[in-house]
Amino acid sequence: MPSVNKKAANIISILLIYGSPRRNGNTNELMNRFEKGLLNNKNINQDNLIIDKVIVRDLKFSPCIECRHCSTGGECAVQDEMQDIYPRLISRDFIAVSSPIFFTTVSGYLKSFIDRCQRFWALKYELKKRIIEKERKGIFISTAGSDSETIFDCSRKVMRAFFDVLYVKYDKDFIYNKVDSKGDILKKPEALEEIYSYARNLIIR
Repeated sequence: MPSVNKKAANIISILLIYGSPRRNGNTNELMNRFEKGLLNNKNINQDNLIIDKVIVRDLKFSPCIECRHCSTGGECAVQDEMQDIYPRLISRDFIAVSSPIFFTTVSGYLKSFIDRCQRFWALKYELKKRIIEKERKGIFISTAGSDSETIFDCSRKVMRAFFDVLYVKYDKDFIYNKVDSKGDILKKPEALEEIYSYARNLIIR
């Protein structure tokens, strides 16, 4: 997707990051409900709304190789499709991320994606350069087959770190237990309504 000239068009741009390896799975369904709520949000001029989607499993990219190149200039040395993602992470007004839980954290696809954002950590904490001027908000959407009350703790830490380097306020998470098999989330209409209602009433400045 091309860069957005927000000043010229007064655009509101929202980035949806789908982190599940499964197509049309439970977290995808929740993210789709979030999108539906945005499209029915009367606080947003729909003519100015851009919804940008990243399907992580479809990207062709390498995990972080820890070459430390980003520590010298803030750029990632690995030339792959992540280079097209970085400007979108910088410019969007709101970021929503979804992933099911694997071994107490986010999917391997999403974790590799987040690891490749080491350049933003280097910029913020090593080089002391701020290339993201606007404070944004973000949410995390997740499901787990387990009924453990702590099953989401690790993934929340990952998301806090991810949002932190992007100057994104962790506004809320939508997390649901006992959701494992494909379609299980459809048995929880209250979950679908919760995320739809949040998006429908969201105010983005």
